[in-house]
Amino acid sequence: MCDGEERPNASRRLANRLSAPSGPAILGVPVLLWQVVFFAAPLIFLVVITFWQVKSFRLEPAFVTDNWTRVFSSTSFERALWNTLQLSLITTVLAVVLAFPAAYTIALRLSPRMRDLAIAALVVPIFSSYLLRIYAWQLVLSPEGLVNSLWTWAGGQVLPLLGGGLSLQIGLLTLTLPLAVIVLVLALSSVEKSQLEAAENLGCTRFQVICHVLLPSIRPGLVLAATTAFLLAFGDYVSPVFMTGSNPPTLSILVVDTVKSGSQWPRASVIGVSMLLLLTTIFLLARLVPTGPSRKRWRS
Repeated sequence: MCDGEERPNASRRLANRLSAPSGPAILGVPVLLWQVVFFAAPLIFLVVITFWQVKSFRLEPAFVTDNWTRVFSSTSFERALWNTLQLSLITTVLAVVLAFPAAYTIALRLSPRMRDLAIAALVVPIFSSYLLRIYAWQLVLSPEGLVNSLWTWAGGQVLPLLGGGLSLQIGLLTLTLPLAVIVLVLALSSVEKSQLEAAENLGCTRFQVICHVLLPSIRPGLVLAATTAFLLAFGDYVSPVFMTGSNPPTLSILVVDTVKSGSQWPRASVIGVSMLLLLTTIFLLARLVPTGPSRKRWRS
């Protein structure tokens, strides 16, 4: 038999093997191993460390619950948890509110060429260094930065822009807003324009079309954008440190401070595990939000 006939037969046999029930399972083994080695195993080790103890600045295996008791009973943990939840919720609301008009314009108002350019302009910053972007905002908002230089040149006094809640929200939105816009652009791109045109032909105003037709149609995208913004803001460390100088303290800052205070890795692990459990709970609750089309009738 010639080589030309053997190659199709070999390709056919390989295709049959991959199409067999065991084929997808074999292809999924590398991904499963990756998750086990780089996620599940470190997470299990992190939980185990929470029951260890530190003696003479050294970790020693043990099974004590003192770390959990001390962390949950400390006022610093309660204050950091409240600050983190508050900041994350504010960032989530701002990200969704600011992202929707931008996504609406990109998905439904721009030409295909301009839409591709706008999406590219959103994607490129995501792949750039987040820390460099925060440094750039420091240069803009600092007392000697661009904004204050222009303001003092116009006759005003130096504004305390850096180190407050405004600068912190700017930093968090730098992280979350591009992703929220991209998610909503993808959601709005799947909406059939014929539905919007039909609502307008029936006499609905633009506001009624958005509230009663468009928003119910992209409800899954809204939930995904809000969940993504909350998860990113909740675990961020860069903006709270470089934009406010760790004031107010957040859970991510508390993890680092706990490690620095006597190498308390077990207590820092307690905080980290608590953050993961809380984020998992919020993610599961977000999945319970109804994402089907609204049954509420709208009137012209």
